[in-house]
Amino acid sequence: MNNKSMLVEFLGILLALAMAGSSLAQSSKLPQLKVAVSTATPHNTPLWVAKDKKLFDKYGVDVQLIFVMGGSLVSQMLAAGEIQVAASSPAAYVSLIAGGEDIAAFLGISNTSPFALIAQPSIKKAADLRGKRIGTARFGGSSHVSALIALDHLGLDVKRDNIVIMQTGLDPERMAALEGKGLDAAMLQRLATKTMLSKGYTQLLNLNHAKIPYQNTVLASRRDYMTANPKVFDSFTRAIVEGYAYVFNKENKQAVKEVLAKNLRLPNVDAAEDFYLEAQEELDRKPYPTIEGTRTVIKFVAERNPKVASLKAERIVDLSWLKKLDDEGFFEKVYRGK
Repeated sequence: MNNKSMLVEFLGILLALAMAGSSLAQSSKLPQLKVAVSTATPHNTPLWVAKDKKLFDKYGVDVQLIFVMGGSLVSQMLAAGEIQVAASSPAAYVSLIAGGEDIAAFLGISNTSPFALIAQPSIKKAADLRGKRIGTARFGGSSHVSALIALDHLGLDVKRDNIVIMQTGLDPERMAALEGKGLDAAMLQRLATKTMLSKGYTQLLNLNHAKIPYQNTVLASRRDYMTANPKVFDSFTRAIVEGYAYVFNKENKQAVKEVLAKNLRLPNVDAAEDFYLEAQEELDRKPYPTIEGTRTVIKFVAERNPKVASLKAERIVDLSWLKKLDDEGFFEKVYRGK
């Protein structure tokens, strides 16, 4: 190689480095949002898709997704300003709002409960639960509130019917406790329910199929942060909505399953089929948080924290961010793929 060729190659390398540095600098200048997710669930698929398919970058916002075990901890981090957005159950933060925190749900990730009440094979009807033990994840969390809703729907009452609700961990722990006779019943999500039914356990109620109004999970933020950063939140919401459109586009099924397999840490893409179907069946094409479902949350959380009873659902839910996009035709645009 002669000196001239070496010089040209060297200048080319310098130019490439300069372009990479410029791109990195531009990326670092994007407004940042730290978003905490409290559970690994297919309901988060649009969020994961928006990250994986660089939709956040497309709309000019740098989003960092972190996983934090438990909605209560996520809500406390949101209140403390350690994160800007929480993906968790409203059941985890209505007590904070009752205590003075100004937090609002601006997008409804899951607008029905994903839980079913699964009981031992010997339990055939709701009345058989009197004096029995029911497993949930954490007191005050979504599975606990779903248990209270299920019992109420079945005409049962924890105190009157001497029913004991226990903290028993996540689905795998609750399944093991059922099989070990440590529980008489448990609140389980879709795949765990399918597994236990195949083993002869009894489904007393599927809350999703019963269509009981319940705001299961939302995207929430502090109102003062949203007010101070309207462009950031507008961009973030647009990216999420386009994520929903991507998930619902049947042509993207394989790509969506790959995102699910990655984020749920499944052994392979084929194992994501049930989770893909769950997302298709339980997500809403227009993910507005619901007033009626939030009222259900307030009602049952108030049984443990009376201060919550005075809250109005309208104070907790902020529909304005999605309504703005709806009014300008953004939903129709992304669902048409234009």
